[in-house]
Parts: sequence; C-alpha cells; structure tokens
Amino acid sequence: MRIYDLLFYASYKLAQKSGNFDDAPILGGLVFVVVSFSANLLSIYFILHRFNLMTINFPKQRYTPGTILFTVSMMLFLFFYYKYKNRYKRIVSKYENKKLLNSWWIVIIYSITSGAIMIISGMFMNKDWIFG
Repeated sequence: MRIYDLLFYASYKLAQKSGNFDDAPILGGLVFVVVSFSANLLSIYFILHRFNLMTINFPKQRYTPGTILFTVSMMLFLFFYYKYKNRYKRIVSKYENKKLLNSWWIVIIYSITSGAIMIISGMFMNKDWIFG
C-alpha cells in the first residue's frame, strides 16, 4: 500500500491546491487512487483470465446493478481505509517532511505505469503481440 499512499498524498496535495475538496479532504486524495486501483485490479483479472483461473462473464450492458455495487463498494473500502483512525493524516504528515517530486509528476508517472501494465496484461490475455 506504500505506492497507493504516495499516490494518495500526491492527489491530496493537488486537491488542496484546487480547493475543491476543502470540506472532504479524503475524497480529494481518492481521485487518482480509485482509478489506479481499479486499473491494477483489471490487470490482475486479465492475467488470471489467461491462465483460466478466473472467468467472469461480464454483461453486455454498460451499467448493471452488479457493476455499480462493485464500484461503490471499492470506493467505500478505500474511503474507510484512509479514514480509519485518521490514517490519511498520518500519511500526509509522513510525506510532508520528505523531498518528493512535484505532485503532478507522481500522478503522471504512476498513471502511465499503471496503464502500460494494464495494456500489456490485456495483450497477454488476448495472446496478442509477443504473447501469441
């Protein structure tokens, strides 16, 4: 979770600069964490699907009660993870004293890395490119 904590801190600092999440600072930190967490879960699913360890038949409809419930439960899990005993305050204070890259660079680097892993795992699942 250290990588997600760093991403949470970077997202939290960006949300602080924008001022949009002054009333709910945890939500500002979760903006990029939720997207990256879901991309990483999807990458794991692709790899497990290739080895026939997990097969889920996704419905053809875009928004079903199951997908909405899964998304909301994932967001609530991450929200309560950072809210539990004010964990987000400890994370922010931990990274405040460290010399880090600009928050935008942290978010961009992690998003590119997470996206590249998801693309490669998707190609692995479909037996494309060098995986054929």
